[in-house]
Amino acid sequence: MKLMVVSLSPPGVRCQVGDFVMFVDPPAGRKANLILETQAKLPIKFPLSPEVVAGAGEYEVAGVRVKGASLGSDSGALRTAYATELEGIRLAFLGELTEEPASDALDRLGAVDILFFEAEPAKLKTKQLVGLVKQIGPKIIVPLGDKTAKLLAEELGQKVKAEEKLVIKRKDLEKEEITNKLVWLKS
Repeated sequence: MKLMVVSLSPPGVRCQVGDFVMFVDPPAGRKANLILETQAKLPIKFPLSPEVVAGAGEYEVAGVRVKGASLGSDSGALRTAYATELEGIRLAFLGELTEEPASDALDRLGAVDILFFEAEPAKLKTKQLVGLVKQIGPKIIVPLGDKTAKLLAEELGQKVKAEEKLVIKRKDLEKEEITNKLVWLKS
């Protein structure tokens, strides 16, 4: 089993396994084997590059299966949550949340090992975030912003410090009973 290295590359997330690189909401001009866009500006200009996924549906890019679930649209952008698996680790990306996602959209994502999201504290209350996390039931939670990380750490009663990156293998998730472990990545 290979290591997965996860880091933030504002405004998005970079996941790498060996030579394979996946970016979620990458900075402009970044290249990757797979790019997921949780907020695609409307209208979407087709055709998209073959490595780019924007919108609900099931896809296979560079040998990786991706499930996209619609979170609706706002501010002229199509919002999509994604679930994918790298090296046996199930990842879910909700993007920037301004409201609680519908339960059916979350159900479409399936089981989640690592959950990534950002939340607007003015629009989504901490108790709503904790409820969302409990509904999804990930082993690891990675908030994509310092404010969200601090709020969740306090609410979940976890002491965490900002890390440069998360390095993990599938067996790391199996050997411990990990549930709702907060990982704060430097943004």
